[in-house]
Amino acid sequence: MTNPKDTILYTYRSNQDVTLAEAIQSCSELLEGAIALLYSPSSCQIAQLSETQFKASDGKLIAPNSLEDVFEARVFNQNCELRWLNCDDGQVNAVLLSESEVKIDAFSLIESKSCEPLKQQYLLWGEATHTVTTQGWQRLAEARIGKLDIPLDGKLKEKQRVYLCSLEYFAEIDDFGNFAVVDERLVKLEAK
Repeated sequence: MTNPKDTILYTYRSNQDVTLAEAIQSCSELLEGAIALLYSPSSCQIAQLSETQFKASDGKLIAPNSLEDVFEARVFNQNCELRWLNCDDGQVNAVLLSESEVKIDAFSLIESKSCEPLKQQYLLWGEATHTVTTQGWQRLAEARIGKLDIPLDGKLKEKQRVYLCSLEYFAEIDDFGNFAVVDERLVKLEAK
């Protein structure tokens, strides 16, 4: 491993319980254009953040009342990731991870850790259908899952697949020099 002091991972937590909308509002400058994974009991919805509101693949804003059953959200771009997990009727602490020190109203720094990032990727199910649902969105499809619209600019080439890229952060976990993954941050979608 290289020197783990090369990267510092900053972890921020909301100062009080917040709704998903309040967490997004607090971090809006950092998250503009971010991709959102919104998990509910019935679906995993992919959206893109635009001026503190989520947009679906058809270009329409997602109504706030349709997000009431969302129990987990991961909103990310190349700079940071906001995590929100509904454990208490819509009011929970939100956490923001970043490699940069930032100032966010209603959030406090809870940890900064020297670590080493390792690039990872997850293959998304589905192959390109060469359908652009709206500007900046592509459609993937697979018989087992149906269609999946994703925010990705440009046209996918033949045989290209789409990956969810992330960074795993390794840090020393004890006095004996042992290292482990201490966190992971989603970064972007990429066609390869």
